[in-house]
Amino acid sequence: MDPVTLATLTAAAAVLGTKVVEGVASEAGKSLWGKIKEVLCWKDDPSEADLPAKLAEGFANDERLAADVLALLREDPDAQSSGATQLVGSIKAKKVFVVGTNHGGINA
Repeated sequence: MDPVTLATLTAAAAVLGTKVVEGVASEAGKSLWGKIKEVLCWKDDPSEADLPAKLAEGFANDERLAADVLALLREDPDAQSSGATQLVGSIKAKKVFVVGTNHGGINA
């Protein structure tokens, strides 16, 4: 997964998860977080400090997992109130490929 997609997806899920952990999420947000935890096979919530790293690690190691969480965030009708809609709306591609040969320069 490319770094921008990984960072954006991690941020969107972390925003939602943090709101749930803090106890300020709506019922719909709590429900969505429950579905995300199910996909991630998490029984308990990680601490707020560990949440982004655990999400990023899971998404980086399993693109299918990342795609499933992205689909949940995109389909959630109440995601706008969690701030996740603005973040996941910016992810357009499922995969990004960089093709070229690096001859000592930077490929973008």
